Amino acid sequence: MKRIVLLTCMFMLMMVSLGYSQTEEGAYLNFDYLKVKAEDYTEFEEFVQTQWKPLYENKIDKEKITGWYFYRVAYPGGQAADYNYVLLTTFDELNTMVEVNGEMRKQIADLEADIMQQTFDLATHQFSELWKTEAGTMNNVEKAPGLYAVMNYMMVKPGKEAEYITLENDMARPLHEARIEQGEMYSWRTYSLLKPGGLDYQYNFATIDYYEELNDIEYGFTNELIKSVMPGTDINKMFEAIYATRDIVKSELWLLVDSFE
Repeated sequence: MKRIVLLTCMFMLMMVSLGYSQTEEGAYLNFDYLKVKAEDYTEFEEFVQTQWKPLYENKIDKEKITGWYFYRVAYPGGQAADYNYVLLTTFDELNTMVEVNGEMRKQIADLEADIMQQTFDLATHQFSELWKTEAGTMNNVEKAPGLYAVMNYMMVKPGKEAEYITLENDMARPLHEARIEQGEMYSWRTYSLLKPGGLDYQYNFATIDYYEELNDIEYGFTNELIKSVMPGTDINKMFEAIYATRDIVKSELWLLVDSFE
């Protein structure tokens, strides 16, 4: 059963095209978190790119699966981390995910035995999450996605969800747009977690900041930036309003290994 789950995840995450669909309001994302031994990093990345990717590049259904991203988790690093690779697939509708799952299971049986075995040997599928895009902005220049992604996992307080999304749109979006215009950021998105959920789960929202240059992750919402974009804003009250809605549970740095469009 574990082998079938891992293969299905790999199929879903490879049979896609990059259309910047993570930037569209209401887009859905499937995250699959994988664990690979440190000594197998190079082999795993080459395996995904040379063995799996070619199987699906000619089978892209742009009406069903709209994007794929293959990330290595740079920080946290090491074998103590729960996962070190993340595969993202994006969809326009939730129903298409069910359809794709069915199609993928049918195709698993046609895989060559050695490809299947190598997949099991290199990667362990840890868990999956389903997310929905709530807000964001991006660089309109046609180029590859940002090389670096800072993933910020948030716990938004019960009853504060609508207020949090409003603050992201009204306060964070203009500041991110200014950073993008200044060339300090590639794009930014806010996501809500659909499944799994519940009081025992550590987070329910996330933001991802996309960058081309690693140096740019140091500089966020400075007083100078806020004053230039929102003159007259009480900076202390602004941050108090944001902090009153959510807590940052953890922040990770991901490196884009591959994608296709």
